[in-house]
Amino acid sequence: MNYEAEIKHFIATELLPDERGAALTDDQALITSGLVDSMGLLQILGFVQQKFGTDLMATGSPMDFDSVGALAAAVRRGRGE
Repeated sequence: MNYEAEIKHFIATELLPDERGAALTDDQALITSGLVDSMGLLQILGFVQQKFGTDLMATGSPMDFDSVGALAAAVRRGRGE
């Protein structure tokens, strides 16, 4: 499964439905750049838990939340992949 594509699509359509979402890359900082705020992060974490069955609030670290690539890597670890 392409976790990066799924997460990126969610962020681009739900949180950044403008040119920023279309230009989102896997390694672009989400939180530290201010692109996604704390409410957006909670939406992303809810999506990840619902879509992939992985509770990153319980298993992830703050570094896991700052880019699409980091989120996808945390999902893989959480799923034992």
